[in-house]
Amino acid sequence: MAFGLNIDFSGIIGSLTNSLKSIVASKIQNLSSMVKTTLINKVNQRYKRENGDWYAYFKHLLSKKKDTNLTPEKLIRKLKKQKYLCALSGVKMTCSRIRGQINLTNASIDRIKAGGAYTTRNIQLVCRAINSFRGTTPLPEYLEWCKKVTRHKVK
Repeated sequence: MAFGLNIDFSGIIGSLTNSLKSIVASKIQNLSSMVKTTLINKVNQRYKRENGDWYAYFKHLLSKKKDTNLTPEKLIRKLKKQKYLCALSGVKMTCSRIRGQINLTNASIDRIKAGGAYTTRNIQLVCRAINSFRGTTPLPEYLEWCKKVTRHKVK
């Protein structure tokens, strides 16, 4: 009892607490959205800078590989030796990075002996599409399947 009045403060405090919770939740949601937008913009800006930059592109690819002696410089030498063409399809390769898009002609590091080490002798540069299609299939078997598809579909 406050000042001789019979007032139930629990309902008032509960109401204030719910209002504050709602305000705080709204502010956190707005802040989270702003942070997400900022991060997306930073990624988009980085992709724009790196677009067409083979060194940056290969550096990014290598950041996902463990236990390798490959460097962007070694991959660029391999790329030039292959005349910028996919080792298996002969398609001109690209190094285009656009957030949310997959470019099937982008260069990909393919291990000749699937499951083997990422070494200069055991890799070839291929289009992303070719590397995705091949998966872990040994190269001779993969080529046989390609021949079967071609013989069946091209008559």
